[in-house]
Amino acid sequence: MVKDFLRQRLSAGLKALFDTAPWAAQRLQPFSGSVIMLDLGGQRIPFAIDDQGRPGLCDAIPDQSQLTIRMPFSALPLFLSDKDAALRELHLEGNSGLAHEVGFLARNFRPDLEELLSRVVGDLLAHRITQSARNFRGWARDSGRRLSDSLSEYVTEEGRFVTGRAAVQRFSRDVAELDEAVRRFEQRMARQA
Repeated sequence: MVKDFLRQRLSAGLKALFDTAPWAAQRLQPFSGSVIMLDLGGQRIPFAIDDQGRPGLCDAIPDQSQLTIRMPFSALPLFLSDKDAALRELHLEGNSGLAHEVGFLARNFRPDLEELLSRVVGDLLAHRITQSARNFRGWARDSGRRLSDSLSEYVTEEGRFVTGRAAVQRFSRDVAELDEAVRRFEQRMARQA
């Protein structure tokens, strides 16, 4: 029951995303009725393209699909930070025409999330939410850049003062040898006295 509800909500959300960018659905429309199987780290998720060119989740896993997209779980976070690296992790097998269109959409599809959100919370709040998200993303990118710059500066400027493992081991060995030499010296002095 819950699984069916989630499947319906996810499918409706996916179709709503495509409704914000009609050109994307038009590119998939010639493949209506086709099944795309997303293999996400071994989990198989089937999508069917409807008559309007919008993908939606299938109710059951079909025996065959026209296209299989294999993607490891590790590629998911890359879509937020480095989309090109994430796309290199995708492996498409099957209908070459459908694979070409899906690849094109993966590189170029930018749904209008503000438009989609405005249907739920209204125009003003949707604008403020998306603006806040952009500001946060900019802040996170800027903070990451600053951290990277600081680490680079530390390594190049201050890092020379940090002692490596080999130097610490050499120092420890030298201290042990000095300790042994002092002990022998004290024994010689004690014998002469």
